[in-house]
Parts: sequence; C-alpha cells; structure tokens
Amino acid sequence: IMLLFLADPENIDRTSLIFIVFTAAYFLVSSHVYRHIVLKLGWLGKPILSVIPKVLFSAFLLGIAWYIFEMSLSYAVNTLNAEQDFKAFQIMVFVIGAMAWYLLWAAVYFLYHYVERTNESLKSEAAIYEIELNQLKSQLNPHFIFNALNSIRALIDEDPVKSKTAITQLSNILRNSLIVNRSRLVDLKDELKTVRDYLALESIRFEERLKVALDIDPDAGSSQVPPLMIQTLVENSIKHGISRLTYGGEIRILAKIDDIGCLLVEIRNTGQISPEAYPSSTGYGLENTRRRLDLLYGPRSSFFIGNEDDNTVLTKIVIPQSLVYESIDH
Repeated sequence: IMLLFLADPENIDRTSLIFIVFTAAYFLVSSHVYRHIVLKLGWLGKPILSVIPKVLFSAFLLGIAWYIFEMSLSYAVNTLNAEQDFKAFQIMVFVIGAMAWYLLWAAVYFLYHYVERTNESLKSEAAIYEIELNQLKSQLNPHFIFNALNSIRALIDEDPVKSKTAITQLSNILRNSLIVNRSRLVDLKDELKTVRDYLALESIRFEERLKVALDIDPDAGSSQVPPLMIQTLVENSIKHGISRLTYGGEIRILAKIDDIGCLLVEIRNTGQISPEAYPSSTGYGLENTRRRLDLLYGPRSSFFIGNEDDNTVLTKIVIPQSLVYESIDH
C-alpha cells in the first residue's frame, strides 16, 4: 500500500491512507521500543552468535504483534475479512513478512553500532600507541643521558668497579626504553628494576644529596603496570623537586595492594610544587600519565599529585589489575 501511495498518491482512498499512517506510526513506535529493549538487555555488547537467536525470536514476537495490530485496525475500519485473514497460511505469510522487516531493521541497527564500536577501538588503539611513543621519547631526555655519562666518566678513575656497574645500569635503562612499545603492561618488579637503576645513576650525580627509601609489598611484585610510568614519575620528582634544593632531599616509593585488589603506588619527594603551575607543566609528564591510565583502565584508575605537607610532594596512582580496553586484534 505504501508503494502504491508513493507511485500514485491521487488514487489512494481514505481507508488506505489510514492504513499507511497507522502502520508507519506503529512501526516507528515498535522499533523505538525494540531499540530500548536491545540497549537495556545489553545485546550490543554481547557476542554476535549469542545474540542471533534472541533477535530471531524477538522479531517473531514483533511479527505476531504486528499481525494483531493490523487485524485490529482492519476491524476498526470495517475491512476485516475473517474467512481470508484468519487462515493459517495467511497468518504465516503476514507474520513472516513483518518479521523480515524487523530483521532488516535489526541488521542495520546492529551493523551501525558494530562499525561505530570498531571505529572507537581503532581510535583507542592508535591513541594508546601514540601516547606510548610520546612517553618513550620523553623518558630518556638528552639531559639525563648527558648527566649520567658525565657522572660515569668522573667515576672511572675514582672507582672503576662502580663505574662498570653504572654503565650496566645505564644500558639496562636504555634497553628497557627501546622495547617499551612491545609491551602494553609489565610486572611491577620489572618496572622497579628500571627505577632502581635510574636512582642508582642519579645517586652518583647527587651523592649524599639524594636519599632513597623503598617500601614494596612482596604481593605487589607481580602486579601489572604500564611500562616506564613509575620511572617517569620518579624522574620528575628528582628533576622538579630534589635537584632544586641546595641540600637535596629524599625519594620514598611505596607499593602495595589495596583493600579492593588494586595496585597503589605512592611516590613522595622532598620539596613543594605550585598547585596552579604543575597541571600545565609538560616537565611533569602528567598529561601522558593521565591519558595512558584513562585509555587502559577508564575511571577505575586514579592519578593525583600535590603537596602532602609543607615539605613533601605526593604522587599517587591507583591501577586496577584488569584492562577495560581490549585490542581489536583479539
């Protein structure tokens, strides 16, 4: 009837027009309700094979509902032919035809959201790799390498054995930085090896001006963390905290599993930071840290940096031990 109306609207009578209007209105309302049910039951997030039977059954029910509506409408406008319209074959043809329309609607709707979800996954994947590469570039800045090499050079004549150890520590940091883009997560114990090597090299430069204390819960060693994230925060603590103090200061690192099973890492350093200055400071690498945590874990992770007291800066991150983000390659 709708095709006839589009082809020759002048020859459509009043009864046919009523059918067209009410049928179109019914389909719009029923498809809207169907969409609400799909969203409420979370079908869009389930595997497609488990959703197909549900969609087929719901489309069949909608087909029956449409048949009942059409028969009720026919009765209301006195066009119901009980002998013809209530035959089993006629009912089956009508229900299957209506079911086909709903299946077509469902296919388009699910395909649209699948494409949207795929696009979002691609964007997240690209953003994660971009941030990790930017993080890699910011790790081994030329100043750190220059200072480390100068410290080792000065140490060679004074303590050759210690200088060899320092070279090994620097090579470990370089190696870990070069392979950072191969792993999305690493064990905390491996991340802390890099942190210890970094602090050992900085201790050569700062000597007694740098004091280090680590409090690591053994149960937290196997926890997963983004590679070089903690090392970056420790480096920032020294660069923007300890190095600016005439008498130096202390770096304290605490790591443990909290009451809900998340990894809690706290880094304290002597010094003070300006609350209005550090959020926009690229030196702290805060934006990269926040962005990586957000992309990997969403709102379940947290990041904080601020003055704990008059002489201490606290950097705290909470890392869930399961990823929200899943690679599109899996």
